[in-house]
Amino acid sequence: MTMPRHHRLLATRAHLLELLGEHRAAAASYREAARRTTSTPERRHLSARAHRLKSRA
Repeated sequence: MTMPRHHRLLATRAHLLELLGEHRAAAASYREAARRTTSTPERRHLSARAHRLKSRA
């Protein structure tokens, strides 16, 4: 496992961007994290967070 490509790192980055008010960048990171995970429930959760932020961007 290489950490820079790991979906959890991207999800953490997205959360921190969201806290900073960078909603467009956060949504993009959530989408990329969702694309990289192999877990269906996790993919749904990350995609939903990206979708929620899309309306704020």
